[in-house]
Amino acid sequence: MNDEFASRFTSAWLQAWNAHDLDGVLSHYSDDFEMFSPVIVQVTGNREGRLRGR
Repeated sequence: MNDEFASRFTSAWLQAWNAHDLDGVLSHYSDDFEMFSPVIVQVTGNREGRLRGR
């Protein structure tokens, strides 16, 4: 990853997010995406705090 790629990726993600374009946001993630966060527990009630896949 370089600065140019990171900048383009971020801009495209933010544009999709601000447009409430779920498909556009999810297009930035692979099918095997996995994320851990304490916020996930608060928002989803998932005790593992894990999101998997798109």
